[in-house]
Parts: sequence; C-alpha cells; structure tokens
Amino acid sequence: MVAVAIPTMLAMRRAANSFTLLADAALEELPSTMSAVRLSGMEISDLTLELSDLSQEIADGVNKSAKVAQAVETGLGQMRDLAMQQATSMIEERANLQTIPNSAKKSNGSSTRQRRQEKGKDHSTNRMEP
Repeated sequence: MVAVAIPTMLAMRRAANSFTLLADAALEELPSTMSAVRLSGMEISDLTLELSDLSQEIADGVNKSAKVAQAVETGLGQMRDLAMQQATSMIEERANLQTIPNSAKKSNGSSTRQRRQEKGKDHSTNRMEP
C-alpha cells in the first residue's frame, strides 16, 4: 500500500504547488483586474447617465418642435380662414354693387361729348366776337 500511497502523495504535492502558484498569480493580478472592472463599471454608469440626459434633451427638442409645428399649422389655418373671409367679403361686395347699364354709359358719354362741343362753340364764338 505504501507503493500506491507514494505516487498519490507526489500528485497531491504537485497539485498543492500548482494551487500555490495560482493563488500567488491571483493575488498579483486580482487587485488590478478588480480595479479595472470597478473603473469600467463607473464609466458604464457615467455613459448611462449621459445617454439618459441626451435622451431627455432629444425628447424636449422633439416636443418643442412639435409645438412649433402645431403653432405654425394653427397660424396657417387662421390665415387661410382670414383670406377666405376677405375673398368672400370682396366677392359679396362686388356682387352687391349696382351695375351701370350699357345704354346709360353710351348716352352719358354722348351727352358729355355734346357738352364739350357746345362749350367749344361758345369759346370759339367768343373769340370771333371782339
């Protein structure tokens, strides 16, 4: 049994040595690794906060843009309504104007010509009679 126990003890000694080397490496590397993990965690947290702030700013900008677009749409609607009212008012006003018949225009024009001719005769007769 001693013959079987010696190789087992040697194997356990090698395992213990390997474990010691692993523990030494872990003691050397673990603090810097943990520091890097901690730093990465803080950076991720900072980036998350920045993204949250940016998201809020974008949402505010979109809301403001939507309000501006709505105000423009309302203003355009009011301008359209006002233009329609003005156009309707002008059309009604022109429709309500009394129209002058064509015969009245002709007679009025000819009487004006006649008056001018008569005035011209009076002036020409006044000139001839000194």
